[in-house]
Amino acid sequence: MEKMKSDLIYNFRKKAAAKLLPAVSSTDNKSRRGRSLLLAGSSQYPGAGVLAAKSALRMGSGYVVLAQKGINVSSLENPDFLVADLEQQHWQELKFDSILVGPGFGVNDFTAQVIRDLKRRKFDKVILDADAITVCAQQRLFPLLPSWIITPHAGELARCLNMDSSEIESDRHQAVLRGQELAGCIVLLKGHGTLVRNSRKTYRIMSGNSALAKSGTGDVLAGMITALRAQNLTPTRAALLGAYLHGACANLWVARGKDELSMMASDVIELLPEVVHKVRTI
Repeated sequence: MEKMKSDLIYNFRKKAAAKLLPAVSSTDNKSRRGRSLLLAGSSQYPGAGVLAAKSALRMGSGYVVLAQKGINVSSLENPDFLVADLEQQHWQELKFDSILVGPGFGVNDFTAQVIRDLKRRKFDKVILDADAITVCAQQRLFPLLPSWIITPHAGELARCLNMDSSEIESDRHQAVLRGQELAGCIVLLKGHGTLVRNSRKTYRIMSGNSALAKSGTGDVLAGMITALRAQNLTPTRAALLGAYLHGACANLWVARGKDELSMMASDVIELLPEVVHKVRTI
């Protein structure tokens, strides 16, 4: 990988995370905690949307709407979030403060059109994950708006940069610099030593372990960040705080004497309330 001009990497730790947590007030109501719209999941991958929706709720969003084409999730089995069928209702008709596009949603023209519409409308609180990132790479939708966040793993960033994933892993700092230059927005590169890059700085998330190497954990992270954006955190702060808390859940799992092989994505969601409390009360 040809070197770009390098800069410092700033370590992001617990004390910094504590300063970014949304404040809690006795006068809070569900509207003030934001509306998160999740275009996630499909008949092939219904669980991706459920994981993202549950994590957005755990991260404080007042309303969460999971929208799919031909909804494949039962509202009776999942009463905590709302569902919307995109074959019956256009996503632009739904009320939302932030929007997530991509987890299990499909690499197709519909996903691409959603991204184009969001760009045209200049909607600022957008998170793209998984299939949405692949669509951006395939259909050359970069650059995006500066306030957007993309959350690729090494393979997805490799597709964006037309590289091999082994090259990404060999120099993750250079890779995230290149990714941010291409995408023009916040890039959160998942994996060992998660990195967050905005237009000026690179941050290393000082939490997490290999327990997160499991299908679905990225969907959980994307939902968390979407909820934080709905609560008006800046894109950089939402990415940093979401990534730190996500990693801290894995740390707590291990601290309780549980093996890193055994954690599931749903375990991250279950641990999140305790982790948030620990961070808030340091």
